[in-house]
Amino acid sequence: MHAARSTFGSALVLVRRCVSARARALIAVAAVAFAASACTGTAAPLAPSSGPWRFSGTVSTISGAPISGAEFIVVDGVNVGARATSDAGGRFVFHELESGRFTVTIGAPGFVSVTPVVDLFTDLDVNFALRSE
Repeated sequence: MHAARSTFGSALVLVRRCVSARARALIAVAAVAFAASACTGTAAPLAPSSGPWRFSGTVSTISGAPISGAEFIVVDGVNVGARATSDAGGRFVFHELESGRFTVTIGAPGFVSVTPVVDLFTDLDVNFALRSE
């Protein structure tokens, strides 16, 4: 074993030589546990805002080509009846939707329709892909 030197850098090297890899791992785990415990608190969770929120994104083929003219219709839940249509780049936007859960049908000629359930509590950007019929 080497003798300790008076500088901090040399002391650190000596510590590295004296502390096993397992001990260093345990020290690292303890440091992470301590940091995580500092993040916990007893504050009440924030209640979701009622909006309005934006629900947007793209619709494309499975191979990635944009689908123009796909119709998005909210068929159940909050925002029922809201509609959007994708543009030439496959982009769609619902403006000013209320918070909550709803089901939207996405369809386009020549493609199998899908009906995902959406939980909207903030602006949401989602990309969908449709399979050919």
